[in-house]
Amino acid sequence: MKNSFLYPTLLLILLWNHSLLHSQNTTLQTCFTLAHCNNLLIKQSQHSVEARKFALNAERLSMLPKVDLLAGYNYLSNPLTINLQAVKDGVVLGSSLQSANTANEVFRQITGQDLPGPVQQEIYNTSKNIINTAYPDYNPELSQQQYFTAGLFVRQPIWLGGKLSTARNVAATELKSGIINQQMVENDLDFSIALQYIRVLYLNTLNELNGETVTAFENNGTFVSELVKNNMIPPYFESWTRVLLVQARSRQNNTLLDRRNAFTEMNRLLGVPADTTLNIPGPLQYRATAITSAGNSPVLQNPILMMAGSNTMLARINIKGARSLLLPNLFGVANINLYQKDLPVTTPPWMVGVELQWSLFDGFKNYQRVRVSKQVAEEVSLQEKNTRNVIDSKITVALNRLSSIRTDIASLDSARKEAAVTTALVHERIRNSFSSPKDLNDAMIIREEIEKAYYTSVLGYFMALAEYCYLTGSAKQIIEYLDQQQ
Repeated sequence: MKNSFLYPTLLLILLWNHSLLHSQNTTLQTCFTLAHCNNLLIKQSQHSVEARKFALNAERLSMLPKVDLLAGYNYLSNPLTINLQAVKDGVVLGSSLQSANTANEVFRQITGQDLPGPVQQEIYNTSKNIINTAYPDYNPELSQQQYFTAGLFVRQPIWLGGKLSTARNVAATELKSGIINQQMVENDLDFSIALQYIRVLYLNTLNELNGETVTAFENNGTFVSELVKNNMIPPYFESWTRVLLVQARSRQNNTLLDRRNAFTEMNRLLGVPADTTLNIPGPLQYRATAITSAGNSPVLQNPILMMAGSNTMLARINIKGARSLLLPNLFGVANINLYQKDLPVTTPPWMVGVELQWSLFDGFKNYQRVRVSKQVAEEVSLQEKNTRNVIDSKITVALNRLSSIRTDIASLDSARKEAAVTTALVHERIRNSFSSPKDLNDAMIIREEIEKAYYTSVLGYFMALAEYCYLTGSAKQIIEYLDQQQ
């Protein structure tokens, strides 16, 4: 029954993953969805949360009574015996004296006088001889050499000085920490995917730019070859153009290699096979965004800060737990006898009682634990404040970096437009024999460098924007700012 439900579920997941991977384009949202379904770190954090849920449920049941079945088989090397010989003298003498006193008492009741001394002595000696003769000369056995017992032992917590409530609060806080840890893992993963996705778009852009440069150098090489054939320019212009073409193709091949490596890393983050083909088209296009200071509210949604707050709460609960160790424990106990065989004594069928457990002196160990827990709570509280300050400073740095990069992008955008116009003018002048091929080659190289500097600034801008979204607690928010043009 279990397999009949499991197999169709796995099949549906595989088909769904296949449909996402082989859709027209692989968007950033698609990458997030695939990663949350397949990434091993996500699955690990989910199992951790489930385990903490079970731990909390177990602590909630700790107030229920504990019922144990106690059974025992015991074999004695020798049966239990009564050592009658050790008390023989006392029994014989005591019984003889008691017989003489009894006879004297009876005689006094009848006659009003005591028995004569010789008669009392005779009664004493006669009784002593009779008892000494009748007294056993062996030690009787009280039990068999083996016996078996079985019963139910019930122990019900009544009051434990807050230990059970502390354990439940610790389990609840651990569950909250597990949920926050899952959010932290998801946020870290989303941030890594966003950075890798931006890098892929950047490499797509460089690939297109390198392709345009290679095509331009090929066209320029053809044009220079015609000029050389017509003896209009020296041959070294053609050689220099071929060198620049080889370098451009080398840069293009390096970019393609970096792009393949980026896709391999992206597949690892998504939890899909390394040879999976992802379709992430389009260049990295700049779109100005208006972002203001995060303030206090978004920072509080950062999972790292939330984890620090959970640790502070746990440390405060541990103070209560340490104090509860100084208080007594009160249990209700009961025992029900189910079976007993060859036991030397007969025990009652059941019994109930109250058990008190209180450590009156332990070398002041528990007092030291209370002091330790207070120091730990203070340490964790300071760590939470430090984490808050670090995140605030990183957000401020990210916003400042975005502002600085915007200025760089505006300057480089103006420069690349001027470089494009200049390259077009040089190309026109060379056709009219007003410029040399070297002028055109230099113009194309300068234009390529400016274009790369521009898109590198755009890459830095979106990476800083992704870091800002990550620090405010939602790395997925980058989707709102990243224009994918898909």
